[in-house]
Amino acid sequence: MRQETQDGGRDAGMAMVYHALGRKAESAAALTRFTKERGADMASWIAEVYAYRGDHDKAFEWLDRAYQQQDVNLWLFKTSLAFNNLESDPRYRVFLKKMNLPE
Repeated sequence: MRQETQDGGRDAGMAMVYHALGRKAESAAALTRFTKERGADMASWIAEVYAYRGDHDKAFEWLDRAYQQQDVNLWLFKTSLAFNNLESDPRYRVFLKKMNLPE
């Protein structure tokens, strides 16, 4: 992940890696950087990080932003393992309907 470019989502990836390693402060810092730099055009990636970290409220908040921004990466919603963490949340099915995706 460290070799990834900033535009390639290095901080989004590092936020997930640090979270997996239990390095919460570093995960939060990487996510904060990514949000400041790419929140206007990569909301779905931010949502994915929050989903991976188990923060459903923030994940759905950013998914709604991604939908409003017409984020081209939303097509990955059903294939992302991180978003699988949201399947037990009732908002998951609501979002699938919003996106016209099958359950």
